[in-house]
Amino acid sequence: MDYSLKLELSSHPQLMGVVRSAVERFVSDVGFDQADARAIVLALDEALTNVIRHAYDNRYDRPIAVTLRRLEPANAVNGASGIEFIVEDHGMSADPAKLRGRPLEEVRPGGLGVHLICEIMDSFRYEPSATGNKMILRKLRGQKPSTGG
Repeated sequence: MDYSLKLELSSHPQLMGVVRSAVERFVSDVGFDQADARAIVLALDEALTNVIRHAYDNRYDRPIAVTLRRLEPANAVNGASGIEFIVEDHGMSADPAKLRGRPLEEVRPGGLGVHLICEIMDSFRYEPSATGNKMILRKLRGQKPSTGG
C-alpha cells in the first residue's frame, strides 16, 4: 500500500518549523524511534536550507516540493523498510562533483550540511536538470548509514 505525503511550500525559512513537525510525525508513524526521527528531520532541514541558500539565493518566494514516502521491504535494499524523501526545486543547479561539505578540520560556521545529510541518511543523490534540481534521501530502518550514493 502506498503511504506518502507531498508538501508544496514556498522557500520561506519560517515554514521550516511546520515542515519539521510534519516530517517528524510522518517518520515516527513509519516506525523510526524518537532519536532517529530527530536525526532524519535534521537531514531534511539541512537539504531544504541548502535549496533556499544556494538554489534560490535566499529568495523566500520560490517553490519547493517535498515528497515523503514509506519504503516497504520489497522496495528497499536488503528487505528493510524505511523512508524516502524527494526534494524538488526550480533554482540554480550545483555541480554534483562539487557537492560536498567543507573539510571538517576547518573550524568555522557553515558548510556542514552535506556531511550531516550523508552521516544521517543511508543514501543521498542529487540530480540537476534543465528545469531544476532533485535530491533523493533514503533512510532504512535498522541500517547503518553509508557515505551516500
